[in-house]
Amino acid sequence: MRWFLPLLLVVPAFADDSTAIQPADPQLGRAVDFYQDLFPVLEAKCLACHNLKTKEGALVLENVGTILQGGDSGPAVVPEKPDESLLFKLAARADEPVMPPLPNTAQAKPLSPRELGILRQWIQEGAKTGNPPPASEVNWLPVPAHIQSVQTLALDPQNRFLAAGRANRVVLFDLTEQQETAQLTDPALLSIQHNGAPMYGQGIAHRDFVHSVAFSPDGNLLASAGFRVVKLWERVRETQLADWDAGQPITAVAASADGALAATGHADGSVRLWNLATGQPGATLGGHTAAVRAVAFSPDGTSLYSGGDDKSLRHWQTSDGKQVGQLETPAEIKSLVVSRDGALVVSAHQDNKLLVWDKGATVAQDPTPAEAPKPVREIGGHGQPVTAMVWAPNSDEFLSACRDGNVRLINVTNGGQVRAFGLGAPVLDVTVTANGERVAGCGENGVTRIWRRDNGQQLAEIKGDPSRAANVASLTEEQTVAKLKVGLRDAEQKEAEKDLKEREESLKKANEQKEAAVKALEEPTKKQAEAAQKAMDAAKALEEKPEDDAAKKAKEEADKALATADEALKKAQEAIASADRAIKLSAEALERSKQTLETSKKSLETAQAYNTQIDEQLKGAQEANGQLPGPQHGLAFSASGGQLVIGGDGNRLDLWNGTTGAALESYATEMAPAFVDMTSNGSLLTAAGNRLIVRDVRPQWKLIASLGAKADSPLDVSQSPLVDRVLAVAFSPDGKLLATGGGDPSRSGELLLWDIASSSVVREFKEAHSDTVFDVEFSREGTRLVSGAADKFVKLFDVATGEHIRSYEGHTNHVLSVAIK
Repeated sequence: MRWFLPLLLVVPAFADDSTAIQPADPQLGRAVDFYQDLFPVLEAKCLACHNLKTKEGALVLENVGTILQGGDSGPAVVPEKPDESLLFKLAARADEPVMPPLPNTAQAKPLSPRELGILRQWIQEGAKTGNPPPASEVNWLPVPAHIQSVQTLALDPQNRFLAAGRANRVVLFDLTEQQETAQLTDPALLSIQHNGAPMYGQGIAHRDFVHSVAFSPDGNLLASAGFRVVKLWERVRETQLADWDAGQPITAVAASADGALAATGHADGSVRLWNLATGQPGATLGGHTAAVRAVAFSPDGTSLYSGGDDKSLRHWQTSDGKQVGQLETPAEIKSLVVSRDGALVVSAHQDNKLLVWDKGATVAQDPTPAEAPKPVREIGGHGQPVTAMVWAPNSDEFLSACRDGNVRLINVTNGGQVRAFGLGAPVLDVTVTANGERVAGCGENGVTRIWRRDNGQQLAEIKGDPSRAANVASLTEEQTVAKLKVGLRDAEQKEAEKDLKEREESLKKANEQKEAAVKALEEPTKKQAEAAQKAMDAAKALEEKPEDDAAKKAKEEADKALATADEALKKAQEAIASADRAIKLSAEALERSKQTLETSKKSLETAQAYNTQIDEQLKGAQEANGQLPGPQHGLAFSASGGQLVIGGDGNRLDLWNGTTGAALESYATEMAPAFVDMTSNGSLLTAAGNRLIVRDVRPQWKLIASLGAKADSPLDVSQSPLVDRVLAVAFSPDGKLLATGGGDPSRSGELLLWDIASSSVVREFKEAHSDTVFDVEFSREGTRLVSGAADKFVKLFDVATGEHIRSYEGHTNHVLSVAIK
């Protein structure tokens, strides 16, 4: 297997090593197929030393192309001429160095006569490639359930979702909710059987371990890398579960605690029930003679209370829609809330008062009492009507939103105010987290505030459009980068100016040195001329008296003096030539320095202009973000309290972090939501006009592409351009390209560029690395790609051309992660 001549020194120690082998007829009855017949021979006897990784003697025997290319000794095969083919002669042990040598570290044995016959016949037939190599088959087994190791993590650009590659699963966590939100499932895997049962169940994304995950810049795509495949998952931002036309303007909305029912009050005095579990409309409840302004469920969902402009408080049975009873109150009812045990009902009225009723008072009595039921308690202290109320969980306290600009926490047992939370404008809605720790109120000034319930501390103030807030955040980051670029370009210009001064000084010194050299040439020139004349005179004198010893001596001394003068003149002339070269080089360096300075000036001007542009854009974005929107009509915390959804005059629903107030995202709506509620199971209810819409806004992901798999057979990766496990994925900044890194361990480093839209390879970075690629990342502008690999190199490539720009070495082991600023 080794092709080096020094190995001949050890050959005589093994007598059978040099014994020639006679090829035998393989009796195939057909032409030799390289991959079927010959490759297994080479793989067993030769490839240990002549593969893409090792390539001893620069010879690779893995495919026909590399065999014909040959190695240090030239082509290994001459088609149709086996006796002139070095590969055949050495394998036949007819020439030296024989192959494989004996002994060898791979324990490879010489070719058998039949194997040699196959090689000879293949060469005689023209050394053709033949049929393509057979597709590799993988005998897949299920990943044991106890293997849950996390191989990779990725955080989305909004810092909301965390994706984890956990064995062959992809698990997503919502950091605002602090809980797992999804385990991605490839539907194609569900049909695979193993030992008479499904091999994979729900929540399995890949057949092999997931070694890399990455989010797209907008956070709506997730790439997960497996064996010879990269899967793309698209986020489904919302799913509309129901869109009901109530037939009348909706004037009140409520959802039951278990999320099974919703109720709406209407301008015509009707109340309607809606079955959220089945998505079907429920009963219509009639009785009110004017618009219904408030509806509220009992904690167990069996009772519904309604009130409105007709001043009546009505109690309904949700199972059949029958009215259980009613109360006549002193003033129009604006809001209702039921205590946590269902024993009390609090009504808020147009006259600014709150009335606390015993549940029994709302149940009709037979016979009717002579005296109308009276409230348990009357609560004052509100400067204007209360617009909304909500019960504080696990307490005897409830919260009221008032048009006097305050949210109040009230103890129902004594009617006392525990504390007030100021908003500074009429408050239109109030909500509280399921654990009762945080309170939020929104109002006519377009502001929402989040407070701690226990001490009234303000945690966050929310105003504006999340997209505007996100734009401010993005531009703020870009401004930081722009300023850094200005600093870098400025430093480059200063360095260029310094270099220019040095080059000018260098040219000045070179000219001075030439002037000095020219001046210094006068003396040796004069002395050389004098010495030459004296040598001529001495030679002439010697000619006249050839036997005169004095003349001989004078001639000898004159010649020596001339030689000395010639050497001095030569040195003086060389000094001038050296000065000329120095002037030339200095002038060239000065010209390059001028060009560098001009380039650096333009780069600085470009960076400064861009910085100014970003400053102006950020200023405009901040001004736009600071403009208050119209009134915010409704809000609700998610079940965990990690998110807060707000609806206002804009045709959208805004989702914010329920603790910090950071913007998350927005959902477009056809009309401005007038009412907002969130069920315990995560459904979002909104009402506008006559329509009640139910949405599921919990994060969901669907598989949209499998890069490397066949289009019509998503589990077949036999023809994938990805040669092995994919260990790294990265999206370009514009989200249009995906870079993948991997390779055949110890043999090749693979780096590919994919077009997301077409799911196809658009560029292969040839021989990017000599071993597997562990990480890839795009530059901020998307023009450069950096990779790190097991070959201990970090490399930089041009994305547009695939050109290798630079290699960085110095690591003493695998490069596992890279980053580019």
